[in-house]
Amino acid sequence: MSNHSNFWYNFDQDDNVDILTGEDIKPGKDYVKMAATLRAISNFVRIVTGENIPVKYNNKDESFTDGKTVVISGNIKDKDFDPTVGLALHEGSHCLLTDFDIIKENNFNNYITDNFDLDTICSKYSFYETIWSDEDNQMVRTGKFNKSQGINYIANTLKQILNFVEDRRIDYYIYKNAPGYQGYYEALYDKYFHSRVIDKALQSNEKTSEDLDSYMFRLINITNSNRNLKSLNGLMKIWKCLDLKNIDRLNSTQDALDVAKNLFKIIESNIPTPEKQEDNGGDNDNNMSESSGNNNGSSDESKELTDQDIDNIAKQLVEDDGSTAQGSKPQSGSGTETIELSDSQKRQLDKAIEKQKELLNGNIKKSNVSKKDNNNIKAIQESGSETKTVGKGQQGKYYGTKSKGTDCLVVKTLTKSLIDSGVYNTLTGNEWRTDDNQDAINAGLRLGTQLGRKLQVRNDEKSLKYTRLNKGKLDKRLVSSLGYGYTSVFNQVFEERFNPAIVHISVDASGSMSGSKWENAQRATVAIAKAASMVGNLDVVISYRSTEEVGNHSLPAIFIAYDSRKDKINKIATLFKHITCPGITPEGLCFEAIQKEIVDGSGDMDSYFINFSDGAPYFENKDIQYWGQYAVRHTKTQVDNMVHRGIKVLSYFISGKYSYDSNESDFKAMYGRGAEFINTSQVVPLAKTLNKMFSTK
Repeated sequence: MSNHSNFWYNFDQDDNVDILTGEDIKPGKDYVKMAATLRAISNFVRIVTGENIPVKYNNKDESFTDGKTVVISGNIKDKDFDPTVGLALHEGSHCLLTDFDIIKENNFNNYITDNFDLDTICSKYSFYETIWSDEDNQMVRTGKFNKSQGINYIANTLKQILNFVEDRRIDYYIYKNAPGYQGYYEALYDKYFHSRVIDKALQSNEKTSEDLDSYMFRLINITNSNRNLKSLNGLMKIWKCLDLKNIDRLNSTQDALDVAKNLFKIIESNIPTPEKQEDNGGDNDNNMSESSGNNNGSSDESKELTDQDIDNIAKQLVEDDGSTAQGSKPQSGSGTETIELSDSQKRQLDKAIEKQKELLNGNIKKSNVSKKDNNNIKAIQESGSETKTVGKGQQGKYYGTKSKGTDCLVVKTLTKSLIDSGVYNTLTGNEWRTDDNQDAINAGLRLGTQLGRKLQVRNDEKSLKYTRLNKGKLDKRLVSSLGYGYTSVFNQVFEERFNPAIVHISVDASGSMSGSKWENAQRATVAIAKAASMVGNLDVVISYRSTEEVGNHSLPAIFIAYDSRKDKINKIATLFKHITCPGITPEGLCFEAIQKEIVDGSGDMDSYFINFSDGAPYFENKDIQYWGQYAVRHTKTQVDNMVHRGIKVLSYFISGKYSYDSNESDFKAMYGRGAEFINTSQVVPLAKTLNKMFSTK
């Protein structure tokens, strides 16, 4: 389990077991969590780099090879979250700092041509051009060096070395500029770079042959505290060339490439020339330098330094290059022959080295998301869907326990793409379900147009000017009377206008609201919104309370479907027909989730909260049991909070099915004097009553 993100990230630790059958429940796709993960990692990358670098899930429909986009795996398990963040920060820093033009093939090959002795490389590894010989009936060498093959040989290794040096430069940048994110970086290296078998191999006589494979292994693990600078000829020279203590001297990718060039030359100078093989007419492989066998050779350079000298050099480093390798000073003695790797450990070592190379070369395997999943995630992001913890302290899953709260889904914007995705049950694309809805919407728009004409009074402003006063603004027309001792030469203008107002209408989208109750509630709600759209100082927000299955978890949900401060009334005409009522009644939980979305009332702003519902508050899942007096008291707390903030709360119970005195008293207890009981036929006339209230000062 990840540790660095535990204090803020909602890790899923559920057992996912069916309480009836005892069988494991197959995890569902939690698009909200995937969108939240993408949003969080995007924020981290932006904070660390200071740039708005795109972060996307890996998918087959897009190619991300331009060095301008950070790509994350499409399937991030909780235990892999921290390493994924670390990798995203690493890639984001490369996007910011690395000059990818340098490693383009033509530019890279030109650099090699200008900075390396290709003739020497070709001669050493017998890279010759060949032609077909009819006489020998095979390809034969022409005696002319094959410089393209020499360039390829250098390029393959030089890129790996450049990646290593550039990574050290990037690491330094992260550790210096974003110390708060070091934990994610450490998780990245713990997953892909550090392992016990690597530590053990560095202390053994493995990878001590003077071949390219051994040198690369010792180089990329030179930041490990178990490094042995005597295990190969030239490692001390490599150590000095890297100069990790002063890695900040490298200000560009070009600087890193120049260091990589020098490292390559040191390595190449210590790799012996391969034994000449019988000419069979074919091109030699690049692996001829990877000779077998173990050789604990050490150069004269290393022999001239005592162990204490090497230790002193190592101590000058400040935690090496900022990597997460643990330990104190480097091991400077020769390979410890008593440490031997078993065959199983050697296989583990090969796999560990492959993981290191994957990170080094940017080839970490990342699972794809499908086109459908990618579109769903985009729709979730566009809608601003998020979860908020609500109901802390309410009754828990078991009797007598206290709940730590449950997530509540908050959808901040209703969009066409969200409806088309089919992610949420509250939103439907089925035509047979939308036709009746559209009839109610259209009726509401017509009624709203009529009511809007009566609301025009809110646009009126009256001003009354009083003159010949003893204070106020100097009236220029009366200035001349000052010479006659007249002092009442001031005027004041009194303006009378409506305070700007905002109305939040929250509609119960539980299943019991279906039918005429739903149609009339929609008609009344739409009418108020339409009327308000015809005046300039009355805004309307409309939300719907429901429940949703998110990743196999039942959650209370609230959809903010319309906000006149940013939406046009046409949104209601085209999208509201897709809103249905399939949920239950998590009343107070939803109110708690949107408290910050509701505007406070004040002397300069009138704020109203209007509720339509037809049942007692009820909800339960694995986290909370929300019903009875617990739910009544919690809902009352949320309503009282609104009232204390200057919000006028009006709540209407539709259909009058609170048939018992106790239930009626519960509803009044929750909403106080703002509670009223109406039947279905009274809902639409209520819109006219509310309209009249908004047109009265």
